[in-house]
Amino acid sequence: MSPFDASPFDADRAVDRRRLKRGLTFWRIAAIVLAAILGGIVFRATDIGGSGAFKGDRIAELTIDGFIAPDDELYDRLDEAREDPAVKALILRIDSGGGSSIGGELNYEKLREVAAEKPVVAVMEGIAASAAYMTALGADRIYAHGETLTGSIGVYLQAVEATELLRSIGIEADLIKSSVIKGQPNPLEALSDEARAALADVVADSYGYFRGLVADRRSLAGEKLDAVADGRVFTGRQALAAGLIDGLGGKKAALAWLEGEKGLDADLPIEDITPRPEDGRGLLGAAADAVVEALLKNTELSERLRVDGLVSVWQPRP
Repeated sequence: MSPFDASPFDADRAVDRRRLKRGLTFWRIAAIVLAAILGGIVFRATDIGGSGAFKGDRIAELTIDGFIAPDDELYDRLDEAREDPAVKALILRIDSGGGSSIGGELNYEKLREVAAEKPVVAVMEGIAASAAYMTALGADRIYAHGETLTGSIGVYLQAVEATELLRSIGIEADLIKSSVIKGQPNPLEALSDEARAALADVVADSYGYFRGLVADRRSLAGEKLDAVADGRVFTGRQALAAGLIDGLGGKKAALAWLEGEKGLDADLPIEDITPRPEDGRGLLGAAADAVVEALLKNTELSERLRVDGLVSVWQPRP
């Protein structure tokens, strides 16, 4: 029978079959997505904060990476680890070039609260400089790899002045202020000598705080302190020789120290308590966060979007 002999009924049945197949495909995909969402809900219900599978004695592990800024979720996780008697120690893994000075200060203070209750060991990965090194100072013991970049002990305040550019395109800024240094630095006016001196005092005070932490936590003073606190970076090997860290190694070295010095079983289960983007967020929100983070991670733009104030960060310039 030729195609021209097919009845309208046969053609209708073929169309119906195609529609049915498309409908079945849609509902199959919908069922898979729904199952994934329900699975995520069940997982989070039994594993909020990553602790559902760990009820007995354990070691907590927390990773701090990327740009360092104040993070309430991070502090909540540290409080939970400090208050949980089954958490016997904390291993802190750091991979960051630094961030805001206040972020480093708050990390340090929260880690010292944890260390008052149980051992804290920092393991520095690829880089742990500036505010990231300030964070590591909150640990009882600091390890780094030989090629880890660390140090960069210092603070800076950066400003842009665009008055000449604006004037070249016919724009003149007019500011009425209560004093000469009010609102400076400001891209709409040149930095005055008085404002420069006042801001230099702010930077010096913040640097003095950072330097004091290094002196206290690493038992350094005089020329030895001067040699490490001038803003330079060090490899892990150099940092060990300069007294900025306690040893070379990674997680295995941290576990060996906990077992040898603190009497803990190095085979205790390790619970990752690192906050994740999806924690407390919907799946779409987490996906959006992941896309933005992938686009902006470790860029100058991401830093400018996230911080307004003193910065303690190391980043190589071209």
